[in-house]
Amino acid sequence: MGRSLNDGRRYAKFVNSEFESEIDIPLSVTKVSRIIEENSDLLVNTVRKLGEGLEFQSYLVNEAWVFRFPKHVSETLDPLAEKAVSQKLKLSTSVPEIKFVWNHPWGYAETISGYQYLPGISLEHFRREEIDQDCLGRQLGIVLKELHTMTGVAGTKDSDPLATLRTWSEDLDEQLGRMSRRTLSHSQRTTIKSYFDQYKFDLPSSECVLIHGDLGADHILLDELKRLTGIIDWSNHTNGCRYRDFAGMWRWGGDAFCARVLYHYPTQPSVTEMAFVRVMGLVNCISRVILVSEQQNEKLRKPAHTLLLERLSEIANQSLYKPLSG
Repeated sequence: MGRSLNDGRRYAKFVNSEFESEIDIPLSVTKVSRIIEENSDLLVNTVRKLGEGLEFQSYLVNEAWVFRFPKHVSETLDPLAEKAVSQKLKLSTSVPEIKFVWNHPWGYAETISGYQYLPGISLEHFRREEIDQDCLGRQLGIVLKELHTMTGVAGTKDSDPLATLRTWSEDLDEQLGRMSRRTLSHSQRTTIKSYFDQYKFDLPSSECVLIHGDLGADHILLDELKRLTGIIDWSNHTNGCRYRDFAGMWRWGGDAFCARVLYHYPTQPSVTEMAFVRVMGLVNCISRVILVSEQQNEKLRKPAHTLLLERLSEIANQSLYKPLSG
């Protein structure tokens, strides 16, 4: 049984307070095909669902175009701004350039955007031992240096980088209540609460730089040799704290992988900045497990749960403010 509209709204608010309401329009391959053809000159031959995240359902059309359908009405997601940024990014890895933006489209209640498909497999599908972490760390460190030193690319300012953590801290019991006792034991829940209790919300003021804003393993693409080939989904780009872009990497590989990336990055985090990375990474771990569990996506649930357990094992009985070591 699916979530009710009220449940969906509570979940959206719970994970990200920017969402206002859920769009209750069921999508199917047939429905997506009709929407694409009604809003463009494309003749649709094939459609398949690529995936579903917190913000979008994504469909691959004609094995060439990815179309994203927002799951919620949002005042902050701006496909036109994302399109402008995608045209200006000059990175040493591929970035999808938005080609289609349909405001008030036929058949859907929110703006639909589309970009040319980038081939690759997301890092989310690999375990650490399957990847040359030194090589990938070097590639990501270089790309983040390029991104964070880029000028002349407009972006809104992230007024409070701690806003998400404040919300999670206030609603932590409710959030953990969305996971069954089989998913998290009592001791693991205690570890999570202890980690949040340690956090002092003491992220120092720092230079705002252009950031991806949601650089998780699911947005990092690898080629057949398991080398970096692209970074997708720039819908959350903003001018903000550079270390927000490291939280998703911590979720995937913990302190050790972050250290590999930072070895090739010009600025090293302070103890308080690394604490921010870890607690944001833990939020990413938990929200991913909730998402795939509520979607009843068994293929993604197991790896998401495994990553959460790995990070909990790493942080158990450890200080949130310990210095980073490889």
